[in-house]
Amino acid sequence: MKPATRRIRKQLQQQRKAARPARDWRGSPWPWRIGGMLLLLVALLLSWRVESIALRYQQALRSVAGAGASVVNLGRHALPSKRLQGDLVRVVGMPQVIESPRDPDFNQSANTLRLRRDVAMFQWQQVNVGYPIYELEWVHGHVDSSAFTRPDGHANPPLPIPSEDFPAPRVRLHGFILDAALVDLIPGHDPHPVNATALPPNLAVTFREYEGDLYSGDPQQPRLGDVRLRWSTVPPQEITVLARVDGGRLTPAPDSGVQLGDRGLGDLLPQLPPRPYGLWVGRIIGWLLAALGVALLLRAWKRGIDPLLPLTLGAALMLMIPVLLWVTFDPWLGLGLLALLLIALGTAWWRWRRPTREM
Repeated sequence: MKPATRRIRKQLQQQRKAARPARDWRGSPWPWRIGGMLLLLVALLLSWRVESIALRYQQALRSVAGAGASVVNLGRHALPSKRLQGDLVRVVGMPQVIESPRDPDFNQSANTLRLRRDVAMFQWQQVNVGYPIYELEWVHGHVDSSAFTRPDGHANPPLPIPSEDFPAPRVRLHGFILDAALVDLIPGHDPHPVNATALPPNLAVTFREYEGDLYSGDPQQPRLGDVRLRWSTVPPQEITVLARVDGGRLTPAPDSGVQLGDRGLGDLLPQLPPRPYGLWVGRIIGWLLAALGVALLLRAWKRGIDPLLPLTLGAALMLMIPVLLWVTFDPWLGLGLLALLLIALGTAWWRWRRPTREM
């Protein structure tokens, strides 16, 4: 092709481009429509994700609490209420001993959550070192000598006094009374010296006090069958209780428990899924995305934008999924969300009908 021909063709192409009108993307509705639909899709997916996580966690709590009950996190503000009847509640605080525990057999008492009597007996014990050897030692509880390899000459007498726990009859945690079975679950162990002067007269003759313990024989030269008694206490300390509400009492339940310190539901109920955080942040972000998507669609329709219209329509869209998910789990909550949805739709319709300034 000759250079002149090429030059003429190039000039014609430049003339055609100059004559072609420039596309006005700003005036086209499609970018606004596509952007608005994408934002609405992202907002709805975010709403589904957030509400699914929240619903899954609440379903796990209900499975723990049982039919017709809930898991209520009262924390440090725990007061009895009729609406809490039968619910599983988490309560944190320092228990208060109203009535001290007492060992009635030995007349021992202490201002504590629980008083424990540990009984040991000086008795035979079998130790295997390739062959059995037998030693006399202080052993808690009773060792069954009939199970020894050579029981002859190593028979242990029966234990005359059992070990026993004595929980405080009345312990208050904020506004609730703790059931004795829950008091029994509180961990801790502090030695408590015996009060020998409080012993009943017949036991004061039989037992002697030595280094805070009580012995039935000579503590420095014990013999087979001698008994040693020690007491220990569980002092009041901050605890976290998960228990069932029965009137003004906290009572045990299959998943109830007691732990020291301020512990969360995840520590008390390890079978629960992780507690979801930031749900309301996700909901607000979804609402703003939906409102922006609606505003872009209104811009595509060449309609003047009333600031309240995108916000109310966005709220209505974001309430649709929660209504569908929650109405079967909690009908009252579902009806409440449905009422909010209808209010948002009514407000949006009112703003839509109002005359607006063209953009």
